[in-house]
Amino acid sequence: MTKIKSTEINKTFEKGPVRRSLFSNGAVSLFHQFKGMESACANLYILAGSIFESPEEHGIAHVIEHMLFKEEKTNSVVREMEKEGAQINAYTYKEYVCFELECASTKLESFLPKFLSLFLNPVFNKKDLALEKKVILQELREDKDDHETEGLEYIYKKNFNAALGHSIGGSIKNVKSFTPKDLEQFYKKYYTPNRMVLSVVSGKKFERLEEIFCSQFSSTKNSRPFRIKNKHRFSKLEHVKTRLKRTMESSIVYYSFDGASIFHKDYYNFMVLDEYLFGGMSSKFFVELREKHGLVYGLGSALNSYYNQGNYIMIFNTHKTNVKKLQGKVEEVFSQFIEDGIGEKEVESIKERVALGWRLGFDDMLERNEYLAELELLNMKDYSLSAQVKRLDEVSSKNMQSLVKKIFKSKYTKLVMSS
Repeated sequence: MTKIKSTEINKTFEKGPVRRSLFSNGAVSLFHQFKGMESACANLYILAGSIFESPEEHGIAHVIEHMLFKEEKTNSVVREMEKEGAQINAYTYKEYVCFELECASTKLESFLPKFLSLFLNPVFNKKDLALEKKVILQELREDKDDHETEGLEYIYKKNFNAALGHSIGGSIKNVKSFTPKDLEQFYKKYYTPNRMVLSVVSGKKFERLEEIFCSQFSSTKNSRPFRIKNKHRFSKLEHVKTRLKRTMESSIVYYSFDGASIFHKDYYNFMVLDEYLFGGMSSKFFVELREKHGLVYGLGSALNSYYNQGNYIMIFNTHKTNVKKLQGKVEEVFSQFIEDGIGEKEVESIKERVALGWRLGFDDMLERNEYLAELELLNMKDYSLSAQVKRLDEVSSKNMQSLVKKIFKSKYTKLVMSS
């Protein structure tokens, strides 16, 4: 039978130790006590996201996520837990699928076996799949009605290869074609114990985590944990400069630049740059584009970094008559940055804000849970925030100036979505 191979206590986590248990089948559990809290959250992560899909399977990981909530006869388990105060959620990401349980810490022992049973013992039948397809297709159609989402999907498709570039939801044609057998084949291939991480954060001690997790698996051969091989890579992406015509009152201007994988040294330079450009009402673009010139109402950004590549996207909502002027101002800001940079004092101030944001994030139990699990999925054994802060400390004005020059002087994507 499955058994615990080893348990480690990592004492370097700033707000309490982490108990990491490795099972003989390759599954890993993490437990962290968040003292003073009355709640608990348990997240089951499975490295079975959309990057593992073949072209014919695009969208299948998302469909399986939906279907795992379909019990054979009724949704009695979910309903029972919700009536007792549990909150259950799930999402599909590029690299993994996550199932979330939030509840009172006193309920965790009774809830956790039921929660895990939903996802580790599935039954895919034709009737449930046909019904759930209707829901998923409606979700895909609603996404197509969202201008900003459509623009981002277009950029991903153009910037990245098929594994990262295709939509997590897949195509309507693919979703309509999936059969229970298709789902079973993907599930058996990727929902294996060695691709699973169960991360639990609770206000109270919880000694039965390993016992409960073990009980969900049948006898299986020994296996090592599967982890995506991370690469220190600065992405050279495919770029376009184009327009998309949509029926809309406003216009959206997107920029997408070459980015960095999650472990590349420039990842933290991007992080500080993003805070400088978009970090609140005192940020460079908010002051320049909204306060000084009234060119935008909404603006935002996305630093997307994956195991082997990434991109940095900027989004500006404006009126069609302002598009050219807006583009000029955006590119003026970058040119000025290349010419003058920013002072080290300001860089240090931004770094302090970023680090403070991380620390404040730990006040949220779910964020603390996600932080621990994602480091495990990235094969990091040091859960301490000090390891992240050390990399942040290496950011300098000179490094940021060099980064902006590299991304702005190279090819980049410029997309205007307008009527």
